[in-house]
Amino acid sequence: MKLRSLKSLSTAVKFRNGARIFGTGAAKTGTHSIGEMFSDAVFAFHEQDAEKLIRLHLERETTGNAKPLHRYLRVRDRLRNLKIDSSQINIYLINDLEQLFPESLYILTIRRPLDWLRSMIDDSLRRDTTETWLRFRDYRFGPKASLPHETPLETRDLYSVGGYLKYWTDSIENVISRVTPERLLIIKTHEISGQIEQIAHFCGIPAESVTPEKTRSFVNPERFGVLAELDPEYLIDTVEAACGDLTAELFPDYSIRDAVAALKVA
Repeated sequence: MKLRSLKSLSTAVKFRNGARIFGTGAAKTGTHSIGEMFSDAVFAFHEQDAEKLIRLHLERETTGNAKPLHRYLRVRDRLRNLKIDSSQINIYLINDLEQLFPESLYILTIRRPLDWLRSMIDDSLRRDTTETWLRFRDYRFGPKASLPHETPLETRDLYSVGGYLKYWTDSIENVISRVTPERLLIIKTHEISGQIEQIAHFCGIPAESVTPEKTRSFVNPERFGVLAELDPEYLIDTVEAACGDLTAELFPDYSIRDAVAALKVA
């Protein structure tokens, strides 16, 4: 979307009080819910202008020139006037947001790795997407699956388990390594509905402004059972190698082996 198109969409008048809130986290971790749960009270959106931001980020990665992206972010901020801007794309914009909008606050949504991986694969299979988002998938997940143990992924033109989980890890570490703890709220996906007051307090918005049914937005309506087709021991070993330490730190009561076993009965 061009900048002049942004201007035509900014027709309502609302004031953004307090700090900007950037919701960030991997796809399918709850960024949609964070972007919608306060939308009745403030300008709060999920992945608004996503394709333009993806193209500008990928262009910056190729050319090393961040000026077009920064110009767009500044004008977009002025015209959209978002209090809460929640998007998986924000993972890759943390340094830019910190430079342009210092003292902003961040909500990082995190999800247990096997729950997330299943949901990510199901979401990829259930709907078509645009060329921009396909390029973004390649950028995030790397090469397509080709290993002998990953035939169920390869035949569906999906990515490797390691590639998906590297993205899962990067989506967390990119945020916590760049945002100071006092400006960062980490929320587990399965706890969003039960943490309304904490999230509202962090955002400086009354908890009664939350629309409860929006705290579980964009839930996958269909499951394809792809992970259950993989060899369980291979899956356990791959998850442990890719993100076992981070998983143990963030989800101390979570068992990767139990989660893999549960895939067979889900």
